Amino acid sequence: MNLRIGRFVLLGLGMAGSVFAADLFVSPSGSEQNNGSIDQPFQTLEQAKAKATMLIKSGCSEDIIVNLRGGRYQLDETLVLGLKQSPVNGTALVFQAYKDEIPVLSSGTPVNGWSKAVEYPEGTPSATKGNLWVADMPEGVDTFRTLFDGDTRLTRAKSEEFQMPRNDEVKRADSQNVFYNKDRIHLRMFPFEDQIKDWANLSDVEVFFNPVPWNLNFIQLESVDMDKKIAYLAFEANALPFSSGKHRFGWVENVIDYLDEPGEWCVNTQTRKIYYWPASGTPSKNILAPQLMELVRVEGKIRYDLPSDIPAKNIQFKGLTFSHGDRTVWYKNRKGWGIQHDWDTFDYGNALLRFRGAENCLVDGCRFTNSGGSAMRLDLHAQKIAIRNNYISHVGHMGILLAGYGPGTKDVNKNNTIENNIIHDCGEIVWHGHSIFVWQSGENLIRKNYIHDVPRKAVGLCGVRCQILLKQECNFDEASRTIRWKEIEDTIDESKTIIQRYAPYLHARNNTVSFNRVERTMLKLSDGSSINVSGAGLGNKVHNNYLYDIPYVGIRTDDWQDGTDIRNNIVHEAKNIGIIHKGINTIENNILINCGKGIHFRAYPQQFFEPKSDIQHNIFYSTSATYIPNTLFKWGKMFLHQEGTKTVPYEYNMDYNGYFWPGAEEDLAEKRKNGIEEHAVIMDPQFQDLDNFDYRVTNKKLINAIGFKPFDVSIKNFGVGKGYPEKYMAMDQDELSR
Repeated sequence: MNLRIGRFVLLGLGMAGSVFAADLFVSPSGSEQNNGSIDQPFQTLEQAKAKATMLIKSGCSEDIIVNLRGGRYQLDETLVLGLKQSPVNGTALVFQAYKDEIPVLSSGTPVNGWSKAVEYPEGTPSATKGNLWVADMPEGVDTFRTLFDGDTRLTRAKSEEFQMPRNDEVKRADSQNVFYNKDRIHLRMFPFEDQIKDWANLSDVEVFFNPVPWNLNFIQLESVDMDKKIAYLAFEANALPFSSGKHRFGWVENVIDYLDEPGEWCVNTQTRKIYYWPASGTPSKNILAPQLMELVRVEGKIRYDLPSDIPAKNIQFKGLTFSHGDRTVWYKNRKGWGIQHDWDTFDYGNALLRFRGAENCLVDGCRFTNSGGSAMRLDLHAQKIAIRNNYISHVGHMGILLAGYGPGTKDVNKNNTIENNIIHDCGEIVWHGHSIFVWQSGENLIRKNYIHDVPRKAVGLCGVRCQILLKQECNFDEASRTIRWKEIEDTIDESKTIIQRYAPYLHARNNTVSFNRVERTMLKLSDGSSINVSGAGLGNKVHNNYLYDIPYVGIRTDDWQDGTDIRNNIVHEAKNIGIIHKGINTIENNILINCGKGIHFRAYPQQFFEPKSDIQHNIFYSTSATYIPNTLFKWGKMFLHQEGTKTVPYEYNMDYNGYFWPGAEEDLAEKRKNGIEEHAVIMDPQFQDLDNFDYRVTNKKLINAIGFKPFDVSIKNFGVGKGYPEKYMAMDQDELSR
C-alpha cells in the first residue's frame, strides 16, 4: 500500500498498527481480492463504497478520494450512496477520474453471438431479408428501449408518421387533458388505419404521438381491436391522441414490420431475440443493451409526509463519464404524477446521476453522453448542490432536472447552482426534454451555461398552474397528485386573488437565470420559448442572457406567471417573437434585434388580465419593413380584474422605449394616441459592429433619452468561461463544425 503524508488515517485502538489510506483506487482490470491501493485497485465501485463506508464510520478526518482508472465500469445495479456514505466535519467522499484517464460508468451489457438470419419473423420487409442479423438478449436483461454501438445510439425500427382525425366529442380541460373522469378511456384509445397489427409481442411495441404541440407521448400497446381499428394503450396519455389541430402525428416503433433501413434494430422480449440491420453490413463487437435508467443515486432518508427529510451530504463526482442508460418509461397509474405538461415524472429514477434527499454535493467536470434517458436530476430535498463545468450531449430526455415537492408548505429543493456547463442535443428521443428544467425548486443560480441545438427549452422554470389548484376533485390532471392538499387547506388565505393565494405554495421562486448563451432551441414540436417561466413562484430573474439564432421564441412568461424580472438580455434573430408576455412582470433594459416580432402580449385560459406590468427602457431594432414591435393575442373573452378604458397593451406601464425600424413612426404615433410611450424615441442605436456581434450601443442620445443602462454585451461575457475543461470545449467545437 502506498502511504502518503497527510493522506491516511490511523484507526482506533482495536486496530492499532493498521493504516488506511484515504486514497482508494478502482480499475476495470482490478480484483475483488485487492486492497484498493494504486498497485492493487478494487475492481468495482461497490468495493470502494464498502471501504469508504468503513472509513467514515471510523471517523476519517480527511476527504476520501476514490480514484477511478480509465476504462468502462459496467453497472448491473444502481450504485446508491446514502447516509452511511456521508462524511462529516467538513470532509467529502469524492469519486474522481485518476489524472487524465477516462473512466466511463455504463449500464450497457454486451450483445454477443450475432449471426445472419436464415429464418425471418413474420412481417419482415423484403428489403431487409438478406441483411438481417439476430442475437439473443443478454442474460439478466429483461427489456430495453435503446441500443448502442459503442458511443453511438442506434435507430430503433420506426414506421412512417401518420395522422388520424381529431376526436371533438370529448370535452377537454385547459391542459387538453379530458375534463371528466368518465372520459379517461379515451386517453388510451389510439385510432389507426393499417399501421398497427395484433402482434404477438404487443407489450414491446410502442406508439409515439404528440397530442398537444408541446409534448411527445410514448406508450406501449396493450390490445388491438382490428375490426374497429382502435389500439388500446397500456397507460393513459397526457391528452387525447391526435387531438392537436396542427401537430397530430404518430408513429409505431420496435416491431420487425418497420425494420426496413440500414442501422435499424428491434427486440422481441418474448422470444428474447434482437434483430439488427447493420449499416456496415456486420454488427460490431461493441453493441450494448442498457440495463438501467439510473446509474448512480445519492439518497438520504425521505420523509414524504413530514416537514423535513434527512439528506445525504458531502458526496462529489469529478471528471467521470456517464453513459449507456435506458430511456424513461411511463407506467400504470402515472396519471397525475407528470410534472408541468407531463414533461417528466415526479420523483422518478430516470437519470444517469440522481440526487434524492441530498445536500452539499458537487458534480464537476463530468461528461454525460450517449444515453436514452436524462443526464441528471435533483429530486425532493436537494440543496447546495453545485453542477459545474460539465458537458451534456446526446441524451434522450432532460439535461438537468430540479424537481421539488408538489405545491404545499414543504419547500426543500433550493439554493443549488448550475454553472459553466455546455448542453446540446438533449431530448433526442423524448422531444420535450429540456436542457435545464426547474420545477417547484427555488433560489437557484443558473448562470454561464452554453446551450445550443436542443429540441425544446434552454431553461424552464415551472410549478403547477392555478387552474389545476382550483379543482381539488381532479386527481388526473398535470401534477395534480403531487399537490399537498392538507398543507394548503391549513394555511391558505382565501381573501387574496387567485395567484396571490397560491403563490406561497409555488416553490420555483427567486431563481436567477443569468449570463447564459443560448442558440438554436425549440427545434422540435411547437409552443414554447428558449427561456420560459410558467406557473412558477414570484421573484424570478432573467438577467443578462444572450439568445441568438432562435427559430421560435426567445423569452416568455407563460400562463399564471407574475413577479418575473426580465432585464439586460440580448435577443438577436428570434425568427418568431423576441419576448412573449403574460401576467404582471417587468421587462426593462433589453435589446431585441431583428426578431420577427418584438413583444407579444396575450392573456390565457382562466387568467385575469391586470394592467400593472412595467415595460420600459428597451431597444427594439429591426431592418425589416414587416417587423411588428408589439402584437396582441386575444382569447374569445378577455377577463379583467380592473376594467380599463383601453385595450391591451395600452393598459401597461409602457414608456421610455427606443424603436428603430422602417415603420416606427406610424407605430409610435398609434401608441401615443392610446396613452403610452409618451417619452419613447425613434433613434438608431448605432451598434458598434452588428455584423460581427458587437452589440455596444454607441448612440448616447438614445441612451439618455430612454434611460437605457449600458451593460457588458461582449460575447465572451455569456456562456462558459474560466475553468471550463479544454477537452470538452474541443468536443463541442467539433460538434458545431459538423
